[in-house]
Amino acid sequence: MRLSSASARIVIVALACLMAAMCKRAPATPAGAPSTPTVRVFVVTSLAGALEPCGCVKDMLGGIDHAAAFIRSRRESASSSLVLAAGPTLFMDPALKAEQRSQTLWKAEAIAASLADAKLVAWTPGVNDWAAGPDELARLRQLTGAPLLAANLSGQTGGAESVKIVEAQGHKLGIVGIAVPLESDKAPAGVEVADAKAALEAAKQKLDAGGARIRIALLAMPRGAAMRMIESVSGYQLVIVGKAVDRGEVNDAPTPPTLVGETLVVQTPNHLQGVAVVDLFVRGDDMRFQDGSGLARAEKRETLRRRLEDLDRLISEAERPGSSVRPEDLEARRKDREAVKRDIEQNGVPEPPAAGSFFRYELEAVRESLGADAAVSERMKGYYKRVNDHNRTAFADRKPAPVPAGKSAYLGADKCVSCHGEEHKFWQSTNHSRAYAPLETQEKQFNLDCVGCHVTGYDKPGGSTVTHVSGLTNIQCEVCHGPASRHAEAPNDKTLIVRAPPKSLCASECHHPPHVGKDWNVEQAWPRILGPGHGG
Repeated sequence: MRLSSASARIVIVALACLMAAMCKRAPATPAGAPSTPTVRVFVVTSLAGALEPCGCVKDMLGGIDHAAAFIRSRRESASSSLVLAAGPTLFMDPALKAEQRSQTLWKAEAIAASLADAKLVAWTPGVNDWAAGPDELARLRQLTGAPLLAANLSGQTGGAESVKIVEAQGHKLGIVGIAVPLESDKAPAGVEVADAKAALEAAKQKLDAGGARIRIALLAMPRGAAMRMIESVSGYQLVIVGKAVDRGEVNDAPTPPTLVGETLVVQTPNHLQGVAVVDLFVRGDDMRFQDGSGLARAEKRETLRRRLEDLDRLISEAERPGSSVRPEDLEARRKDREAVKRDIEQNGVPEPPAAGSFFRYELEAVRESLGADAAVSERMKGYYKRVNDHNRTAFADRKPAPVPAGKSAYLGADKCVSCHGEEHKFWQSTNHSRAYAPLETQEKQFNLDCVGCHVTGYDKPGGSTVTHVSGLTNIQCEVCHGPASRHAEAPNDKTLIVRAPPKSLCASECHHPPHVGKDWNVEQAWPRILGPGHGG
């Protein structure tokens, strides 16, 4: 059938109208879950000068070489990725110890360069980052290859900027930093701190003007204050919270992610114990991200995972030869483990929303089992060698303090063996007798962060120092029993030696967090310390 030209025009117009109507009725966000995130955000908060963990337990949490390896491996499965950090980053404490200044600065350099290797995109500082002064902060910032963001700071900020806008898969992401670097209500010298909330609101307007529709805030401030601010400032899809200040080696427990309205708030444990991964799946033009992880389930999964680790440890110890655990108790633990495994399966990650954009969250524990980034590992070795070479000379003249009158000096185990041969033979079978060798192998024997727990009488009158360790390497008798020179002169006087040290000595000297993993327990270790001549 042939149509007249007028009829044909009518049909074409009708078809065009029908297609237009169909387009209007089409869903704004296509159904179906994308398998690859639009943007993957790697999160580190309050790294606080932790290059790697220090301790006697294998596969402890931490290690920037392991974190870098993890980030590299996971970056490949995302369309685009960002690495972001908030809170104290470069230094463990707000002030540097004078004698350790060079060593600590070199460690900060290794951390900064390793963050550059991991492709850090932006970071927001805590109090600790000014420990060496604003000029050093500016220099180290350059080594990271990433801008320092602190929209509410002025003055001696180390070159901090307010915002950064990046593009990922055709989407503009805006990042703002807010820092409240106050310790005892005082900011670092020369730093002026403006109102955090006003700065966060003003930054949003700046990001909007730059076309950013996904907004991320890096907050280095007390968590309570951060949460209150987030409740009153909307428009940020992701908020990353780091501490304002950190101090010492104590490790924090993980903080569960949470939703404040439509804002996902995440915070990782300090000292690089974990790296959080936030995957953003964008569907269509929707920039409101729904919960695709089931955060309530995620928290329960984490609790169950820790319970499973504890049960695995208890079962492993109970299965060792000579264990005092009754067979029925061991079987009960095995049943508990299977029950926990079933609970983990039942609380798995839910299916993503059928429509609309969504996020997924996970926290990866940083362990040796993740592997090691080759470039970062080599840099760490270089750092340790540099420190070793420097300290060998710098502290060559540091000798132990003289022994006060009427007190004992340290002799070394070689002077004890003539009377305590059985005890000495047992000690030689323990790891304590081989504690110094790993430092030499790794070029750490002159490292001020390491040596104290691997020698006897460190920094004590008549004992050892970082460079003067002759006869006092390893964890010898006198660590537990005290200096023995007067005891050697009068062996029958039992008041001149500590005969039975308290178990608390282990924790007070060396075996305290974070130098031990959560699996270490003095009650379990004590039987392995005791031996012939030791009451065992």
